[in-house]
Amino acid sequence: MLLVLLFTLGLGMASPPTPPTDQGPPTLIVQVVDPALIPLPESEVSVKPPKGKGSLKSTHADANGYAKFWVDTGVKYTIEAKADRFNKKVLKNVFVAQATPASPTTHIQMKLQPTPPSNY
Repeated sequence: MLLVLLFTLGLGMASPPTPPTDQGPPTLIVQVVDPALIPLPESEVSVKPPKGKGSLKSTHADANGYAKFWVDTGVKYTIEAKADRFNKKVLKNVFVAQATPASPTTHIQMKLQPTPPSNY
């Protein structure tokens, strides 16, 4: 009987993905920088969940290169960043951890490489 109770309690501790809310801190912050770690404001950042787990979210980075998202936690995402005169960068299987009071936000920094000049 005790074993069944412990097993049931153990299953209850596995929590499903936490739904996002626009209240409180964002669950994901992506900073876009150049090779010298200088922020790239107005970079376009998109976050794509796995199929069937929600919709694509996209925004532009602020003056400090930060893009903020309120996404489900406990899920792996594909994150894409692009900026004028820089190559697009894609990160796959980025896990956004369950939020805790001590660490409510997952932080990602994406370093973009400049596009080589074209010879016309």
